[in-house]
Amino acid sequence: MMSKKEGLIVIWPAYLDAQRSRLEGRMVTKSLAVESPTADEIYEACRELNYAPVLESVKKLPRSSWERSGRVLVVKKDKKLKMLREISKVLQRKRALKKP
Repeated sequence: MMSKKEGLIVIWPAYLDAQRSRLEGRMVTKSLAVESPTADEIYEACRELNYAPVLESVKKLPRSSWERSGRVLVVKKDKKLKMLREISKVLQRKRALKKP
């Protein structure tokens, strides 16, 4: 397992989930959040942003330990919230392209 000391931040899907409240773990505004993001989607968005992501698909967010949501570790290049906003924008763009 990698620690904070190694300059990494953890990104849980809950941080970007429009269906969650701030109390339930959402960290971006509702307008930036997407519905039920997956760790795989976040991983792909991070790759696109050159954040050098590491996917840990079996991890569970301690707050909701019954869900095996997975998480993504990325090298900290900026403030965490700024990076989360960038990832959200990529997720929104990718989902908009998928819609028929």
